[in-house]
Amino acid sequence: MSETTTENEEKSKENSNHIAGCGIFLVILGMVVFLISVTVYSYFDYKNAFTSITQETAVPTEIAPVTDTAAVTALDKKFSDFGILVKEKKHATMDLTIDELNLAIASFDKLSEFKNTFFVTAITDKHIEARSSFQVNAGFSGIRHFNGLLKLKPVIAQGSIFPIIEEAEPDTGADVPPKILQAIPVLMFVEYRNDESIQDVFHKLTKVELNNGTLHIVSNPDNTETSIIDRDVSAETSIGFQLFGLLTFIFVTTIAFALWYSKFKKKQKAHE
Repeated sequence: MSETTTENEEKSKENSNHIAGCGIFLVILGMVVFLISVTVYSYFDYKNAFTSITQETAVPTEIAPVTDTAAVTALDKKFSDFGILVKEKKHATMDLTIDELNLAIASFDKLSEFKNTFFVTAITDKHIEARSSFQVNAGFSGIRHFNGLLKLKPVIAQGSIFPIIEEAEPDTGADVPPKILQAIPVLMFVEYRNDESIQDVFHKLTKVELNNGTLHIVSNPDNTETSIIDRDVSAETSIGFQLFGLLTFIFVTTIAFALWYSKFKKKQKAHE
């Protein structure tokens, strides 16, 4: 009688283990399916949004003429004097007009990436207006281009100028979702922000303002405040984080299930 009871208890334990194992597997499977669904939805949501505001061909922006060598020389000296003061850890300021900003893009090698892709048309006390034609890397659907008007508000983030896009008017006429407005400056200025050759000057800025049609830049070595803005200024997108999270979750849960299954098989063999 006792032997029968013991056998029944062992079978009951085995059944419980099977049920627990199946339960764990189903929970893991359900979470993986959920995360994959969210990631796929986010991917196509971003893809459709970018596709609606971009075009297959670029519409190059205007480039300022560089025939006035005196103006180019004067602008180069203005940047040089500003850079020297910053490197010497002295208070430095620089005011740039619309013409100077466009001339800098047209004549400075360090800003060559913005030739044919960015041209300032106006500066108000609220924002910089510019014509833009930048490339969108389409892990989405091939290379596409955002051709249109932008209204930017420059702020200081991590010591350098970061333009927040307040409004965008693509040539396609489509509305630009808020999440895409946040992504545009990251896509446009990632190389500039990662350029190590300008970090000793243009990553040590403390203030930027728009005054009387000029861009006013300040570098104050005595200012120890850290500028905070309400958005991510790194190159990664939420899709990248979701994919990373998904892969991490799958890896961890797979290892956990493998360890449980290995332990279960050992117990099963021991009973045999």
